[in-house]
Amino acid sequence: MKLVSAVIILAICYLVQKALYRKYWMKGLGADISFSRDFIECGESAELIEVVTNDKFLPLPAFHLKFSVDKSLKFDDIVNSKVTDLYHKNELFTIMGHQRITRRLSFTGTMRGVVGINNASILVRDLFMTDVYAARVPHTDRLYVFPAKLRNDRFKMFFRGIIGEVEAKRSLIEDSLTFRGIREYQHFDTYRSINWKKSAGAGELMVNMYGYTTDSKVRILLNLDNDIMIETNKLLEEAISLVSSISLELLKKGIGVSVVTNGTDAEGGSLPEIREGAEISHSITIDRMLTEIAGSRGKDLFLEILKEETAHLRSDTFYIVISPYARKDMIEVLDKMSDKGAALHMIVPCYDEYPYVSDRTYSAGWEVPINV
Repeated sequence: MKLVSAVIILAICYLVQKALYRKYWMKGLGADISFSRDFIECGESAELIEVVTNDKFLPLPAFHLKFSVDKSLKFDDIVNSKVTDLYHKNELFTIMGHQRITRRLSFTGTMRGVVGINNASILVRDLFMTDVYAARVPHTDRLYVFPAKLRNDRFKMFFRGIIGEVEAKRSLIEDSLTFRGIREYQHFDTYRSINWKKSAGAGELMVNMYGYTTDSKVRILLNLDNDIMIETNKLLEEAISLVSSISLELLKKGIGVSVVTNGTDAEGGSLPEIREGAEISHSITIDRMLTEIAGSRGKDLFLEILKEETAHLRSDTFYIVISPYARKDMIEVLDKMSDKGAALHMIVPCYDEYPYVSDRTYSAGWEVPINV
């Protein structure tokens, strides 16, 4: 009789909890996955933060939080993980009623790119582990892994050459904020420089004199096509890292930088031109654009970009062209650019086993080890 009573009580408990979980399992239940930072540089570390909340009286003895991220993120803890084309994580929690649990998973970003949370879902079991309830978890948090910065001695020496060319071409621009005095009008003076009040008193035209200040601007033109069929991605990544590294070092010196490229984002859309900025924070804007690069609109379009730049050359701007592609059609356009007086330097990322041999004073190769 006691056994029968126990079975009946157990059956009632089972049916009651089954009904309760079926109705209330989702009530007060929350799951959030986010990155501890908005962006990191390639090689830097950050954390993935998991927060699960059970704001109801029912305990959750087995709560699974499942999601995937790009496998370029290398996690310190690989327990309950599986790596295929993505890094798949299956986190198990036991949560009591009205409880919140937070976990932090450390990782290192090893490749440039925009990383999101994919296929996030939750799976809950009841007290008897017989019924399973599941739901999707919408997530929009993204992490930008910025391009790797070049900081070795070779780059430092290379950059010193670049900055020397920039300084040599630095333009002298009249600074209207630095007043130096009044003088008589000369035929080459502009009318807007005339001081009419002083002219009336002197009985002849007088003009304001101003001091001069130095102003440097660098415009970087990035081509994402090349003419080498082996390991093309490696050269393109080096080209992107060169843009990122050179931009950062120029901005540290207060030199204004703008960037234009024929790159595309993951959806094949054109990437916006990064207009000139001289604040150090401008490097973040540049790196965000560079991080989104996933393809190219083609070499022909880049040649059109160069032709457009040639038609509207700026005398106060130093042009840096970074392109793994350096065949005759591009050199001809750059020759025209140089002949029109452009201050120009071309950097050609190439493999050390296939070095770039330049016959132009404005161009030089940047060798990349092919077997590293």
